[in-house]
Amino acid sequence: MHSTNPLLNALRDIRASRRIALCGYFLAGYPTPETFYRLVRSATMLDVIEYGIPADNPTMDGRIIAQAHSDVIHQRGLGAETALALIGGLQDIRQPRFVMTYSYVGRELDGFLRFCLTNGLHGMLAPDMDEDEMRFVATIMRALNLAVVRLIDAQADEATVERSVRLGDIIYLKAAPGPTGTSAALDGALFDRLDQVIHHIRALKPEMPIGVGIGIQRPEQVAALARLGVDMAVIGTRLVEQAALGEESMVAYLQDMRAATQSSENPA
Repeated sequence: MHSTNPLLNALRDIRASRRIALCGYFLAGYPTPETFYRLVRSATMLDVIEYGIPADNPTMDGRIIAQAHSDVIHQRGLGAETALALIGGLQDIRQPRFVMTYSYVGRELDGFLRFCLTNGLHGMLAPDMDEDEMRFVATIMRALNLAVVRLIDAQADEATVERSVRLGDIIYLKAAPGPTGTSAALDGALFDRLDQVIHHIRALKPEMPIGVGIGIQRPEQVAALARLGVDMAVIGTRLVEQAALGEESMVAYLQDMRAATQSSENPA
């Protein structure tokens, strides 16, 4: 799988170039389907795309992303199947992409993973899925050549980290406490904790890609992650805000964030 999955290959190649990958989150269909297409196509500074699937109860999301979910569901009438079809219309973009969904959304849509595959996705993150279900789903995902992305809190204990490394193909470390939208203070105790967890993961599986998100909003945070040897910085809430402001604002923001990926050599 590591030799054929586009997402895993891209992260490996970017790591080899001693640069940190930049991943951006777009909620499918937000702020409108037409604008969504235009914004994703103009986000050429991103190395990886994370697509959100609309959910009625996005439990880990803060006010801004939760409101975006509400807008696309109640104002645009989008659900999981229509969102995946929209994503399928962007199969020609160069970036590898994965989908973030809630487990109940995936279970409600018969054949969710098959829809992911046919609409050009390369991985899936379901942060609320328990380990027993994830173990079963991961077997199916690997048969379909979809990368398993596992979200864990930066403060997780060693046993949780080790289980996630065994289950996943990519580790996504949650930097800020609480829901999305809170900026992470990437200095002092959190910087040291991230360093510890990254070294633990590397000791268990040196080749495993590691991303950090939830709380990453500014270029200096991306530069800090590069110093830690992270493979990928994920930006979500701030990018959703920029999407609402328009293409010009979003492009300028992403240019600043992309520049920070080159600010330090990746020691990995």
